[in-house]
Amino acid sequence: MMDDHEKRVEDEIQQLLVDIRRIGEEPGSPRVKFGELFDDDDVQQYYEALVGTLKSAKKRGVIDFKGQMLLKGMHDDVVISIKQSHEESKSPSPSP
Repeated sequence: MMDDHEKRVEDEIQQLLVDIRRIGEEPGSPRVKFGELFDDDDVQQYYEALVGTLKSAKKRGVIDFKGQMLLKGMHDDVVISIKQSHEESKSPSPSP
């Protein structure tokens, strides 16, 4: 059974996938630049620690980006991408 912290991290990772697609390079794109993600108002309001969520998601193999940690300003142009296996499984189902 997940404790409260693990549940929050899992919820944030799932929301991260939604936010990457929402803010992505083009609508629904599984890629976004760190600076664009970081500067988004909804992202700033939702995540307790965006960089920590990104590290957790990368460690779990959900997303990928160059380097170990991203810092605002220095890494604004680093692309964060949803890994293929999670891209398809987490896409919304088409409406009938």
